[in-house]
Amino acid sequence: MKIAIISREFPPHGGGIGSWGQKASIGLARLGHEVHVITDARDGAPQSELAEGVHLHRVVPAPIRPRSIGWALTAARAVRAQGPFDLVQACEWDAEAFVHSLVGRAPLVTRLATPHFVVQRTNRASRGQVLRSAATRWMERAQVSRSRAVISPSRVLAREVATAWRMDPAAITIVPTGVETPNGTRGSLPPLLAGVTYALYFGRLEPRKGVDVWIDALPEVLGANPNLHAVLVGDDFGLRGRAFADYAGERCGPLMERVHFLPHLPHDQLFPIVAASSLVVLPSLWENLANTCLETMALGRPVLATNGSGFEEVLTDGLNGILVPPGDSVALARAACAALADGEGLRRMGAAARLRAADFTVEAMAKGLDRVYARIVA
Repeated sequence: MKIAIISREFPPHGGGIGSWGQKASIGLARLGHEVHVITDARDGAPQSELAEGVHLHRVVPAPIRPRSIGWALTAARAVRAQGPFDLVQACEWDAEAFVHSLVGRAPLVTRLATPHFVVQRTNRASRGQVLRSAATRWMERAQVSRSRAVISPSRVLAREVATAWRMDPAAITIVPTGVETPNGTRGSLPPLLAGVTYALYFGRLEPRKGVDVWIDALPEVLGANPNLHAVLVGDDFGLRGRAFADYAGERCGPLMERVHFLPHLPHDQLFPIVAASSLVVLPSLWENLANTCLETMALGRPVLATNGSGFEEVLTDGLNGILVPPGDSVALARAACAALADGEGLRRMGAAARLRAADFTVEAMAKGLDRVYARIVA
């Protein structure tokens, strides 16, 4: 098959959507498909190139507001220019394939990432933010309704979307996210962390990820562990108009000398930090199926996360991870202190996490996608 994947995010830029697009495109190319990725032009990268068997096409979005419409229009034009295609794949976030769903000839498969209505609810978005994104939210739903197939990486997200958008849950196919086994020894630790024992958070720094909940727990955790540091890695999207680092300074006081904020890092710099951590804390208020969790598990590190969402489809509490209620800083602090006090338990949990991560491979994800695509094309 000749497949187009629309993904404005693509490594080294962006987050989970871009990471998924890269893994899916490489996995499908390995199965023998001709895969073309339509992505945003950044940093003087070549307009077109062949990388790991995948054709990359970097295009400049049309200067149209809202931004989501400008990109959807540009992506549809790029698909037409590089086609014809047997099938087009895109996420629902920002309705990247909305225009293609209206005018494109190739059937569309939409993968659920996390729609705006879920993100805004968990981020406690202001009324103004909700109103400004009304058009994009409508486009997301319209794109999904016009798709030949809809896939989701987790059952919890499928249920959430099916309920909100009045869809038949059985019409959404579950294709779990895959992860390549990261190499945690390829790079070196930054001097700041050399010889340091630390608990790690990595990912977007925003309210829906529970970053403020973890910061609220830090005084107790750091106070009970005098040699422990806390490291937070990722782009800071702020908390009620201020940086998370400022909030941490207010909450942690003199303990702040053991709290370190690092910017978003490419994988070759990030994975050594993950591999050397004592505990990775992912306290999301709600989560789909986080790449951060799977990457941590594949590196054999224990994960402290939250129940009630996608983490429960990957982690078993007490076996290969620890689950606490979302938004509960007291429970989070107690669980972190208990875990850090049991070194043997952490090692055992990390080993079990590595075994569990082996169930989520890029090869398995690509084969799941291939089955969905084959039904459509047939």
